Amino acid sequence: MPARRISSQYYQDGSAARKILPEENIPRRRKTTVKRNTSRENSIRRQKMQRKKNAAMVAFILCGFSMAMIITYRFGLINEKNLEVQELMNKLEIVSSEAVTSQIEVDQNTDLNAIEAYAKQQLGMKKADSSQTVYVDTSQTTNKIQVNKETTIIDKIINYIKSIFW
Repeated sequence: MPARRISSQYYQDGSAARKILPEENIPRRRKTTVKRNTSRENSIRRQKMQRKKNAAMVAFILCGFSMAMIITYRFGLINEKNLEVQELMNKLEIVSSEAVTSQIEVDQNTDLNAIEAYAKQQLGMKKADSSQTVYVDTSQTTNKIQVNKETTIIDKIINYIKSIFW
């Protein structure tokens, strides 16, 4: 009788997987059953999860609302400062135009011909003659004017100390 191949029961030729024979007993894991009150616990879990989701959503909405309020407040402050800048720029333009007007008036009033005409016509003045002109030579006079003020004893002591060191 021909020899039986032992491996023929378990393997096929080639790269196929091992054959499982129906008579083999393969041990299976037992499912452990723990009795739980699943419907009640599941409902409690769902309620907790729903509360967490609701709390997160409320927190998110509050954060968004507070950010929007902060942005609106800052926008209001920026607009207020811009209005102040515009008002100051308008005041600056007014003041600078007044300064230019004042400078023009000063230039017109300091016109030497107009001053001379006013002096001749309104005040009855005329130019000085050579007989009315007096020249003073100040190059040779070096007189100092001394002011007499009463000196106290302390001033005398200070002056004496200064004269020693200077």
